[in-house]
Amino acid sequence: MLLTDPEIRTTTLPNGLRVATAAMPGFRTVAIGAWLRVGSRDEPAPLNGLSHFYEHMAFKGTALRDARAITLEIERLGGSINAYTAKDHTACETLMLSAHADTALAVMADVLGRSVFPPDEIARERDVILQELGDAADDPESVAQDAFDAIAFPRQALGRPILGRPRNIRRIARDDLLAHQASHCTGAGMVLTAAGGLEHEAFVALAERHFGALPAGEPLSRAAARWGGGWRHLDDDTEQTSVVLGWPVPGRNHPDHAVCELLAELLGGGMSSPLFQSVREQRGLAYQIDAWTDGLEDAGVLQVTAGVSPRRLGELLQVTLDTITGAAARLDPDDIERSRNQQAMRLSRSLERPASLAEWLGRDLLAHGRVVAPAERLAQLEAIDEAALRGALATMLERRPALALAGRLGRADPQALLRASLGRVSAP
Repeated sequence: MLLTDPEIRTTTLPNGLRVATAAMPGFRTVAIGAWLRVGSRDEPAPLNGLSHFYEHMAFKGTALRDARAITLEIERLGGSINAYTAKDHTACETLMLSAHADTALAVMADVLGRSVFPPDEIARERDVILQELGDAADDPESVAQDAFDAIAFPRQALGRPILGRPRNIRRIARDDLLAHQASHCTGAGMVLTAAGGLEHEAFVALAERHFGALPAGEPLSRAAARWGGGWRHLDDDTEQTSVVLGWPVPGRNHPDHAVCELLAELLGGGMSSPLFQSVREQRGLAYQIDAWTDGLEDAGVLQVTAGVSPRRLGELLQVTLDTITGAAARLDPDDIERSRNQQAMRLSRSLERPASLAEWLGRDLLAHGRVVAPAERLAQLEAIDEAALRGALATMLERRPALALAGRLGRADPQALLRASLGRVSAP
């Protein structure tokens, strides 16, 4: 399979801000992203939720624009602007006609670097975030995921929820938001990317105009991730029990991360995958079961998620564990071909979507310090063979897993199942 690399170029501004572009001839739109290398894993315990609070408040007013003017300036031109917070980064994204890239960058630079955090807006948004936390608390899948993170990465910021806890949200003050902005909206703490109908030098000139005055700042230092493992049950009277099961795998900066991404695709990445076939098609245990990897720069997780009736929870866990451990002995060549082609297809699709490509550039620059070209990534994918996949799976299964359950247990004994299949696993 041949992929034609887009024209990817990177320039570093005098203040250290890295600007990466991918020119896509024939496109009339451009996706622009500003990626801050700060997320919930970088917060002190009393301020857990600060990055997410900042992401909300960045749109609530600057010295030049009030909250409505920020979005109206983008939307009146037909564009969109949005933001999100992750464990390891915070992103602000716009999608515009290429002719309006100057406006997009002007607004983004304003909201990220010059927000004033009006006290009345802080009070109002605090209530909004508390409602968001309430919504998450009513969602068993979110509850199970937060519990999984807490036992996978115990007693560290990486295991805390991105949204924070109500007590943290109530204590975050304007000074905390101003300090967060000053520390992380810097040349060293941010990368700027764009993909679509653009010309690199012209875009860099716009970036210099709007972001060139940012202070250089200092690179953020991070505590290394530490895996824990174990299991946790949160009892709730729901129709289904949400299941999150996972193991540690190498992070994005490790050469074996690509092997684990392919392994997750093979195990549970589609309707013909072993997990879907064993759990749904052959036994009807769950409507959906998925497997994927979540990769940070220094740590990764291969996790499996499903929802199941409490009376069949034990059977689902047993079948899932048997399917995964059985794959360590032999992998079906058809599954290897399927998973490799599925990932190649996903890679190809991202090259055709400006927003996906802009995110690719940003995540690569944050994690690797460079953009991994599509042809290089495809070559890595095609070099992965059965021996590498089985080796990665065997290594993974030697580690202590993490299992979180939200809902009723029925008659299942998760700890006994884990112990029988994988060795001793105790509750934290």
